[in-house]
Amino acid sequence: MNATSFLVQLRPRSFRRWRALPVFGAQLERFVRWLHSQGYTTGSIRNYMKALPRVVRCLRRKGVTSLAQLTQQELQAVHSYYRPRNPDLSGVVRGLCRFFRERKTLPEGKRRARSPVEMELDQFAEYLRETRGLATATILGHTRRLKLFLGFLRYNQDPCCLRRLELGRIETFLQRSARTNNRFSMQHVVATVRAFLRRQHAQGKLPRTLHLQIDTPRVYRLERLPRALPWTQVQALLGSIDRSERFGLRDFTLLYLAAAYGLRSGELVRLTLDDIDWRGRTLRVSQTKTKNAIQLPLTDEAASLLIDYLCKARPESSHRQLFLRKRAPDGPLKPTAVHDVLEHRIRLSGLDLPQLGTHVLRHSLAAHLLRQGVGIKTIGDALGHRDIESTSIYLRLGVDDLREVALPAPPWITASPCQALAPARSLPRLRAPRPDRHLPQRFHSSLAASLQRFVDLKRTLGRRYAGEAAILSHWDDFLRRRYPEARKVRAAMFYDWAKELSHLSPTVRRNWQRVLRNFLLFHTRAHAGTFIPDILTFPKPTPPQPPRLVSETEMALIIQSAHQLSPSSTNPLRAETIALGLMLLFCCGLRRGELLRLKLGDLDRDQRLIRIAFTKFHKSRLVPLDSTVADELEHYLQRRHRMKLPMTPDSFLLWSGRRWPEVYAGASLSTVWRRLCFTVKVLDAHGRPPRLHDLRHSFALNALQRWYAEGADVQTKLHSLATYLGHVSPVSTHYYLQLTPELRQAANERFHQRFAALFTDGGVL
Repeated sequence: MNATSFLVQLRPRSFRRWRALPVFGAQLERFVRWLHSQGYTTGSIRNYMKALPRVVRCLRRKGVTSLAQLTQQELQAVHSYYRPRNPDLSGVVRGLCRFFRERKTLPEGKRRARSPVEMELDQFAEYLRETRGLATATILGHTRRLKLFLGFLRYNQDPCCLRRLELGRIETFLQRSARTNNRFSMQHVVATVRAFLRRQHAQGKLPRTLHLQIDTPRVYRLERLPRALPWTQVQALLGSIDRSERFGLRDFTLLYLAAAYGLRSGELVRLTLDDIDWRGRTLRVSQTKTKNAIQLPLTDEAASLLIDYLCKARPESSHRQLFLRKRAPDGPLKPTAVHDVLEHRIRLSGLDLPQLGTHVLRHSLAAHLLRQGVGIKTIGDALGHRDIESTSIYLRLGVDDLREVALPAPPWITASPCQALAPARSLPRLRAPRPDRHLPQRFHSSLAASLQRFVDLKRTLGRRYAGEAAILSHWDDFLRRRYPEARKVRAAMFYDWAKELSHLSPTVRRNWQRVLRNFLLFHTRAHAGTFIPDILTFPKPTPPQPPRLVSETEMALIIQSAHQLSPSSTNPLRAETIALGLMLLFCCGLRRGELLRLKLGDLDRDQRLIRIAFTKFHKSRLVPLDSTVADELEHYLQRRHRMKLPMTPDSFLLWSGRRWPEVYAGASLSTVWRRLCFTVKVLDAHGRPPRLHDLRHSFALNALQRWYAEGADVQTKLHSLATYLGHVSPVSTHYYLQLTPELRQAANERFHQRFAALFTDGGVL
């Protein structure tokens, strides 16, 4: 375009009329030149000009007829008006705002009186920045959440509402926030409210320490599985990008660096030309998350790709950032643009890939390196982690390593004679019968309102609170029967209730009393004088019952006996279903609840693994199967398909055939297990069968003994065992590692082989 007059080139016949345009006519030539310098195309500039008369009419309605009367505040008000109504027109106004802001030709306008909420937000932001030293992005998140809280309190209408603030009002706000926030987001909401109320109390504006009485959601480590794609799919996605087109080459380079180096979105868009050391063959990455800079090797492939991109695709610009915007205005990419690029390329590729965000490429690289045998420390260094705990999360994706933990199916014992199953009525009773009392679904005592508020609050914060609610229902029923008129909790009421728990073990009684104590602590916030029991007076928990370990031979006999079970009227594969379930408990170390919740959609028949979702502590994990167990599972599923039994992804693996419940109940499975153990005489020293959970103990010990027999490095294998069992660290796994005589003998032999040469005649050489 000719640099003499952009306006004449755009509107050769009507440029005089455009120069006479009210308000913006005198600045129109400069505005058009500015748009061209920002990288806008000729068509976009014409569209901007077409929209200017509508902006002028809007300003005239506000009484602005000349540029001298226009202020930044009024122009911003026009932008706010059109933003929800006409996004294209609001973009034009936003461009005008940027143009006049850069030239500094418009006054700011009259400052309107700041509302009480705005002043409070400014003071809180200054406190977070100056006193607590938080980052700008963190402060923005806190102020955004605090604005919602102050709006809920109607702080603009009543700035003195904080002095009358009650805990129930805060709980109502948290319950409303929980409708649109998960547990992770609710943690941030609670943290903002706590920090604000703590500061208000320290300044004397809030008389009560309400920040100490707000519960927070419970979030556990390693809850979610890392999101990763198979490396072949990552390569297929990169190969589908057309690099002959300029922005195709840019997108390919961007996603290649994300996949090959595991860079985060913010790290990618902050890469500059100065971060490439061509002579040293390194790439400098400034990590915004850890505030560190790491040097990564610049491979020949990456260097060639960067040279190709810089020569053919990167436009000339004064910006030093490596990747620039495709659309006007010119400038570096935002971190969110990386997600848009990935989503766009997935859509164009035609590949059946889920929309998982750009972090999936970082996880995919870690999983690929792990499968290639790269050490966990090396992976952590490549990803820029400060400690190995941050990298250990990717161990859960090492399917091949985890498959070495799984036990094979117990071999069939051909010489074993068939024995008649022990009848259920001959089984000894394990514990005293508890009183049979039907509890109502709702609370009905004098404390019903407080009990319901307590349960609702806990569920608002993301807890299931089903077992605890049942315990509180027992307390509610006790109050309704024994103290129907009581309005205040006394010590005698608590101890009378505790006497009704005599049929429970000391450990269970302690847990019940602890749940009630938590409620009483909540209740006393609004009802002073409530009796709070001393936790030191609760029953002392009994030591855990030592497991009765089951050997491979004993488990083989139990599974063979399970195949003798007769079909039920609803499930013709009852014997095969029970046998498969017990095999999974023994060979995979599953918990009973995890087995019962398994559905066919949780089985990956191609990779031969099971996906455990949201189990204990909300954790998810992958459980690869040994080839023999996978074959047994496939054989069962084929028989189930031939018999036209339910095979939908929502069907339970341990399908009972009943309409409700469709899955075997835990008590029913335990009863069948006890019958099988009595049949083949798998009993402890007291003549009792092992618990189903003892199979999890047996799995851990059998895996350990196998590694000792194979001469493997057991210490390095413990991380894989902990990951397979769903533990955060091997510390939690040590509970399952009992020192058996076989294990002691194996450890002694290992010690003798390694250190016997250091000792002669009882002395050290």
